[in-house]
Amino acid sequence: MPTIYVREHGATVGVVNDRIQIRRNRTVVEDVPALHVERIVLMVPAYITQPAVRYLMERGTDVVYVSQNGRFYGQFSRGDGSNVQVRLAQFRKFHEPEFRLKLAIKFITGKVVGIQQLWQRQRRHGGLQVKLGQMSRIGEKLVRAGSLESLRGFEGSATAAHYALLRKALHGEWNFKTRAYHPPLDPVNAMLSLGYTLLYSHMSSLLQMHGVDPYLGFFHEPKRGHAALASDMIEEWRCPMVDALVLRVINTKQITPTDFIKTGKRCTMTPKSLELFTNAFEKRLQKYKTFPSAAATDPVGGLTGQVRQLIRVLLEKQTDYVPISVSGKSET
Repeated sequence: MPTIYVREHGATVGVVNDRIQIRRNRTVVEDVPALHVERIVLMVPAYITQPAVRYLMERGTDVVYVSQNGRFYGQFSRGDGSNVQVRLAQFRKFHEPEFRLKLAIKFITGKVVGIQQLWQRQRRHGGLQVKLGQMSRIGEKLVRAGSLESLRGFEGSATAAHYALLRKALHGEWNFKTRAYHPPLDPVNAMLSLGYTLLYSHMSSLLQMHGVDPYLGFFHEPKRGHAALASDMIEEWRCPMVDALVLRVINTKQITPTDFIKTGKRCTMTPKSLELFTNAFEKRLQKYKTFPSAAATDPVGGLTGQVRQLIRVLLEKQTDYVPISVSGKSET
């Protein structure tokens, strides 16, 4: 169990004899060897004892704070301050407009390819060829983008076409009209927001662990409180990691519209569906953490290999960044 998700209000996280314990009303509801835990994600108001905080920081175990609606509040990550050369190279490259645009194009190319791969495996859905043709034309144009602004326009067009297909592919009445962030207005947006936030926090931790500054990105502009590079890096993973998962849990009826609570404009998941979704996300995360890819130049592949590849490019030990490629039989 690499990640512990704390979903119960009033829970207490503590450490006893090198084991992480989650207690509620003085009863132990979860007991896991600390050796097996990489992250603790707090999704509700909960308490972490002072000894536990010190223990987790010493071990380099991340503590992440998010809401059930997918809002990211922050996290504790010890990171790796030993490799300052990586960060120096990262800051130098940020000030090279040509390099920045070239790398950003690679990130978005990987995103568009991931979208195409998903829908090429979903040929039963109507309107597919038209949208795939549209995305192919976008892909041809974005590699020649002359600025980050124009690249963002191409990325927005591809994303809009993707969500239009997702809306048609969902079985049942889900009321998914458009992407809505904070707060998510419907069940599909609630799952998308939560999935993206969990992925973002994991990538931020992974970058820090490898000595890269997650706040200085190349596609996304630097902004206070926003890990721009983490957002850059997950662009390629949004579709295979989150969108495909949402499509799967809906169309296999693991989660239904009745598994959500609507309060005003806010839509939240019930405890049962929240547990199911986070467990499914964690399983997928572990699968893709070192997922072998024919396009990857790192034998580790996956999210970890992607970060290692970026470091080689920043240090000029590798000429070009190679977008990730997740292919194979559809899981939806």
